[in-house]
Formats: sequence, structure tokens, C-alpha cells
Amino acid sequence: MKLACVLVNYNDEENSIRLAQSLAEYQIVSKVVVVDSCSTKPFSFEKIKQIENTKIDVIKASKNGGYSFALNYGIRHIENLKQDYDTLMLSNVDIEIGEDAIIACVNKLQSSQLVGVVAPRMKLLNGKYARRNAWKRRTPIRDMVHSTRGLELLFWPFLRKWEYSNSDYNKPELLVDCVAGACFFTTIDVIKSIDYLDEEVFLFYEEDILGYRLDYKQYQTYLLNNVEFVHMESQSIKKTYNYYKKMEYLFKSRMYYQKTYNDINQFQTLLFYALWGIRHVELLIEVPIRRLKTFIKDEEYKNLTK
Repeated sequence: MKLACVLVNYNDEENSIRLAQSLAEYQIVSKVVVVDSCSTKPFSFEKIKQIENTKIDVIKASKNGGYSFALNYGIRHIENLKQDYDTLMLSNVDIEIGEDAIIACVNKLQSSQLVGVVAPRMKLLNGKYARRNAWKRRTPIRDMVHSTRGLELLFWPFLRKWEYSNSDYNKPELLVDCVAGACFFTTIDVIKSIDYLDEEVFLFYEEDILGYRLDYKQYQTYLLNNVEFVHMESQSIKKTYNYYKKMEYLFKSRMYYQKTYNDINQFQTLLFYALWGIRHVELLIEVPIRRLKTFIKDEEYKNLTK
């Protein structure tokens, strides 16, 4: 078994350098590839390039095509090395993970040819588990309810039924539809069998699409509840995109996912667009509140990382 790690950087060279060097010290890791998604921050790529050695490769993607594009770019780089790397860790750079957690995920991945993806459970910087470590694939009706805050509040009890319960998370391992894309493990063979990751989405819905493709090929996805990693709450995304822009990406990816993988009809499509219009109005109130909350969280993040 030869494990290669693919990390995606965009204007976050500090975390990229920290994580790459940390992973390179682990015996189980054979190669670390940092893929720079054409960072716009001055000298971001050049700074990471300085840590390159026999175990760490730092490459620049041909374009900023989103998370899936960058991961595929790194995976193909690994394949081109012709070194028989067969197992993959695919990750954001704003995480922390121990070698024991990596070993546990790799062992589960190798336990059966039916296992396509394995992920550790996600913790946040405040020490709490992320609410959405894993979820059931989003159906058209579920996504419609999630399209506006008003519908989410009105149908909140029903939305909770579509998620995994606390008792599910108390199990050592959980068979799920989708896991968070911040850090997960798979193999080269699995990725090739599902025709790599779908590059049509720039941001959001990568996990649902991956879950669909794995299920279509009859692969299983597991969350290991007794294995953890720390995610710094998408700091690189928060630094780069304002909330309204992220909502635009979310809607675009939602429509692509629902049209391509759930085959929604014209009436459902029109309904999604109508709900997006309502969401626009909600954002006039929500965006200023979000900006205030982001400022407070950024201050807390600075204090936690001092």
C-alpha cells in the first residue's frame, strides 16, 4: 500500500505548508501533492514551492476550476509519476489530522473491495463535532425546502429526519450516503471507476455527486465515528468569497446536481428558480447579520490560534 495525499490550496499558503510538512513526517504517507488553484494572493504558490522535496510535490493547476477540478489535477499528477500509489487522501489544507486517524481510515478502506470512500469524523476548533459530518443525498423535495430560510424553519422537524441521528453517530462506524469533502480517503481504482470527480461544480455539492457516483457503481461510503480530524471551518473559503457569492455558487451547483443526477422536470426547475428569487430577498436581511457574525468568529479564531 502506497498512500498519496492531495491537498488543495487557494490563497492559504500558511495552512498548506503546515499540513504538507506534517503529513510528510508520517510513515504511512508516501507522497504529498499540494495543488495550487491559481492563487491570486501574491507569492502564495511561490512560498509553498519552497517546501518541495522528494516527498512533497507542489504544482499549479491549469486554472481555478474549483475543488473537484483541483483534486483531479492532483490525482492525475500522481498517476503520471508511475510509482504505483494506490490509496488517496483528498483534503482541504485547513485541517489537522493525526497518523493514527489516517491508518484507521486506510485499514477500513482496505477491509473490502466494496468500500469506496472512508472519512474520519470532523471536529471544529471549538472542540465540538460538526453537525454535518455525513448526510443522506439531497432529493429534489429536500433541496426545495432548503432553498429558503422560511421553508427551513417551517419544515425543520422533517429536515432533521433526513439527517443521521445522534444514535447513528454513537456507532463506531456508519454506512452513509455522503461524507464531508474536507478530508476523505479512497483509492485510485475507485476514482477511475467513477470517471474521476465531476468538475462541472465549482463549489458545493461535490459530496452529493460523489455519493451518487459511488452508489451507482455499488461502492460503500463509511464515516468512522471514533476517528477524528479538526477542520478550521473553511477559513480559506471565508477569506475568498463573500456570503452572497457563496449563495450564488450554491444555487448554480444545486441546479446542476438536480438536473444531472436527479433528472428534475421543467416544473421543478421553475420552482427552484422561484425559490431562489425568495432567497434573494432574504439575503438583504441575512447578509449584514452574517458579516457581523463572521467578524466575531474571526476574532475567536485569532484567539484560538495564537
